[in-house]
Parts: sequence; structure tokens; C-alpha cells
Amino acid sequence: MKKTLLPILAALIAVSAQAAPTVYFKPHEVFAEAIKHGKAQGELQGEVAEHFTRELHSTGPLFVSTKIIKRYKQEGCAQLETVFTKKEVDTPKGKTDAVLKTRLNYCKDGTPPVLLD
Repeated sequence: MKKTLLPILAALIAVSAQAAPTVYFKPHEVFAEAIKHGKAQGELQGEVAEHFTRELHSTGPLFVSTKIIKRYKQEGCAQLETVFTKKEVDTPKGKTDAVLKTRLNYCKDGTPPVLLD
């Protein structure tokens, strides 16, 4: 039994280590990552996450997922679709997730693109 249990425990530990989300502290970090790799996701902490916590009366984490909708001719610029998911939001009917989905035009340097196309 010990021989069987050890590989199972090792596999569970490996899966747990892989499942840890990337932590971002500013939205710019996740937007730039998405422009570089096509998509990015993780947990957003810091000032923006604290604002979501205060406004939504939530005790849960804020997750963010961003993907490219369209790349622009201007180098390092794209239209991004971003989904913010705030977990454990208190409502009169219990806790739920609050979801904010948005699109924005963004460049890796933090500026908006000059839309030529």
C-alpha cells in the first residue's frame, strides 16, 4: 500500500504546484503579458483588487483573464478582452461571484494605440 500511495501523493503535489495562479499587482502587468503571449490570467492583488473588495463587500480574491481580440499594426498594441471575477461577493441571497467583462485598446507601454487600421 505504501508503494501505491507515494506516487499518488507526488502527483497531487505536482498538480497543486502547477495550479497556483500567477499574481499580478497592477492591471498593466496582465495586459502587457496578454499582448506578449496572446493571453494571460491570474489573481490581481493591490490597489485595484482592494477597490473591488470595498465596493463589492467581498472577502474573496479577484481573478483576471485577458486575451487578444485583435492585433493592431502599431507594434505591441492590441484590442484586449478582459474578465475580472471577484469571488465571494455578499448578496441578499448569499455569496456569489461578480463578473466584469470589458474590452480595451492597449499597448505594452501602457498607452492607447494610434488607430490606423
